[in-house]
Amino acid sequence: MKRRGLILSLVFLICMVFAAPVLAAPTVNLDGKQLTFDVQPTIENGRTLVPLRAIFEAMGANVDWNQSTQTATATKDGTTVKLRIGSITPTINGQVKTLDVPAKIVNGRTLAPLRFVGEAFGGTVGWDPATQKITISTVTTIQDPVKVHFIDVGQADSIYIELPNNNDILIDAGNRSDGPTVVSYLRAQGVDDIELLIATHPHEDHIGGIPDVLDAFVVEKVIDSGYYSDTAICKQYKNKVAAEDCVYQADSRQTFNYENVVLQILTGAETWKDTNDYSVVCRLDTGDIEFLFTGDAETPVENILTGELASEILKVGHHGSTSSTSTAFLSKVKPEVAVICVGVGNTYGHPHQETLTKLKSAGAKIYRTDLNGNIVITTDGQSYTVKTAKNLPEPSQEEITPSVPDTGNYVGSSNSNKYHLPTCRYAESIAPENKVWFKDINAAQAAGYEPCGVCKP
Repeated sequence: MKRRGLILSLVFLICMVFAAPVLAAPTVNLDGKQLTFDVQPTIENGRTLVPLRAIFEAMGANVDWNQSTQTATATKDGTTVKLRIGSITPTINGQVKTLDVPAKIVNGRTLAPLRFVGEAFGGTVGWDPATQKITISTVTTIQDPVKVHFIDVGQADSIYIELPNNNDILIDAGNRSDGPTVVSYLRAQGVDDIELLIATHPHEDHIGGIPDVLDAFVVEKVIDSGYYSDTAICKQYKNKVAAEDCVYQADSRQTFNYENVVLQILTGAETWKDTNDYSVVCRLDTGDIEFLFTGDAETPVENILTGELASEILKVGHHGSTSSTSTAFLSKVKPEVAVICVGVGNTYGHPHQETLTKLKSAGAKIYRTDLNGNIVITTDGQSYTVKTAKNLPEPSQEEITPSVPDTGNYVGSSNSNKYHLPTCRYAESIAPENKVWFKDINAAQAAGYEPCGVCKP
């Protein structure tokens, strides 16, 4: 009887094993679309490993493989991810992350931990163990809208960035006489303190009103270029910042995260001849909508900016002067909206007609504080709206064609960083509308271009 009972128990266990459901390989949905792979995701030591290259490329990243070091490198929008096979310490922009299990190679494909792959470029990851379904979303959603206020302070700059959860950023505060105007405007928006204050450069029309702001609000952090002029207002600004006893930093390409919103400083410890070029330049990323703030930075600064510059909204440099907003720079930013902070009837002739013509040729809709008053752009990270206090017509002026050379000794493309001899096969493949000409090698390199490795100019 015991023998018979043992046999029956074994038969029962075998039946249970064969009756148990067999789980299929996990499926991956990226932004609602199911991905297909030649090597399927797998589960190892309780962790899901997914094909790294296929998912990163579906996210829009470029992926390179170094066979000698067994390292995969992926880049997208200024973010660089490096992952070595067998290692549990990948890096994102040089910062070390720690994995529970290392990446491995399966049938010639790199499989890496799901959460790391999904979140490396800012995505969110979901996992349903019942259906073995992985969901990755790269669409940024902002619970509360972001509002960027271009405050009308005449021939000066002041920009207030209103972020979710009462996070507030102020970039500049106009002239000395504009201080009370900026303070009143901020109070009308319900500002109680300022998390970050950026003083772009030490000209009065940018830092003049900051002492009043520091008197009126608690400021947690101040960033400027670290360059100061020997003027009374600059000395007053420095003394007020020191008295505020807040965190101070010089610009050094820092990144500030406010939940799903990222502010990236694009400038650092460069040395310039012109004070305007010491302007702190920064980019606000709200998801699908980006803002680029340039202070009074002129063409030399525009030429050395690196990383992702494309932005739907551009704060035009130096009040619309011809010393800023080069054609090459516009080809990188590709703005849909251009905002010019400028005073009515100013003696500088800002904005210069050549700059307006270039902006229009680039397809940007232009807003000006002299014609539109306070300009408020609201975004949920996916779309945006523009609201103005007034809408005066643009003064009629004769259109001026921008002085952009259409020939030279060397040629580059607005879509790359290489310059070529005109006879190079790569030069001949550049579309006419994308060609950027240079009279000599110095001009090409000053614009941030590198020599072609084929024609070796």
